[in-house]
Amino acid sequence: MGAHRFRVLDGWRGLCALGVALFHFQTNGHIAALALVRNAWLFVDFFFVLSGFVIAHAYAQKLSSGPELKTFTLRRFARLWPLHAAMLAALVGLELYRFAVTGTGFAAERSVFSIFTNLALIQSLGVHDRLTWNTPAWSISTEFYTYLVFAGVCAVSGSTRMRTLLCGLAALIGIGVLLVFSRYGMRETFDWGFFRCLYGFFLGALTYDVWKRGWLTKVRGSVLEIVALACAAAYMIFVPGHHAFEYFAPPLFAGLVWLFAGESGVISRFMAQPVVGALGRWSYSIYMVHMLVIVLIFSALDTLGLHWTALLPNGSESVVLQSPWEADVLMLAYLAVVTAFAALTWRFLEMPGQRLFGAARSPAARASIVSDNIPL
Repeated sequence: MGAHRFRVLDGWRGLCALGVALFHFQTNGHIAALALVRNAWLFVDFFFVLSGFVIAHAYAQKLSSGPELKTFTLRRFARLWPLHAAMLAALVGLELYRFAVTGTGFAAERSVFSIFTNLALIQSLGVHDRLTWNTPAWSISTEFYTYLVFAGVCAVSGSTRMRTLLCGLAALIGIGVLLVFSRYGMRETFDWGFFRCLYGFFLGALTYDVWKRGWLTKVRGSVLEIVALACAAAYMIFVPGHHAFEYFAPPLFAGLVWLFAGESGVISRFMAQPVVGALGRWSYSIYMVHMLVIVLIFSALDTLGLHWTALLPNGSESVVLQSPWEADVLMLAYLAVVTAFAALTWRFLEMPGQRLFGAARSPAARASIVSDNIPL
């Protein structure tokens, strides 16, 4: 089972990564005003669910001994940390340049202390009161330690049934903590974000159990894919903002992951195309590099003295051009730059980083990494 690659799910994670990149780049254009773009922050929960699904697929039967747990932890670290560290180094370098030129820098969200918490991947485990440095990396922090929880669940499970029960318990703990203690619910990041990840990830692991058993396998096809996608789009457009209903996002994404894992309809055939698959391969890079591109854009505007920026009520900056159509062109150009940059970082940072940490020393190991298909 571990050698199977979910090509369609791979494509979906690429498109969702582009959605998150669009969400973070604020402009006064038509694209940025789309409800689907404004609510694309929820795609992070799709990543969590998908990650639980494919991790369970690749490793659920392989984590019963000390050496296996060590190999799993090393591979997960090698998958996440090198690119994360590289983006952190780039942002720290920009902050040092700002400090040298203006004498200001290293504010609370870019403190020296937070450099070390980011390097340790603990920056979103409640040690800060805000997002820090490469802000999308909050989910990398929570996901790495969720991997370790999953490894522990597999190690202590004596049977598939026990593992399923423990995965269900972990998902319940995740949503339970959010419901009882969280201030922001499904919008948690730096504070209770670990439990948001726990909820989605283990729901994804349970979804894999359903998929593996072949339940409802005949209830598939083009019509169901189209209807499911329309329902998901409606949810993404109309539900965010109604906080109680945002908790239903992971179950919705779990249903989509189960459906498209079957690769049985016309949408699946489109999503399996090589171009979409390339976005899937680059998705982690897209997710991790887009904030650096945004910072560079705003820095360039400041350096050139172009007063195209405005401060929004939430404290973030927006590019404001004379015409919304011009802003749309800028948005598309930004997306093209992010994608091209991601292709380079995938080739020259992600893959070499995995080899550097010993996660891909042989052709068999490299094939195993590719088959992991992990979005974050």
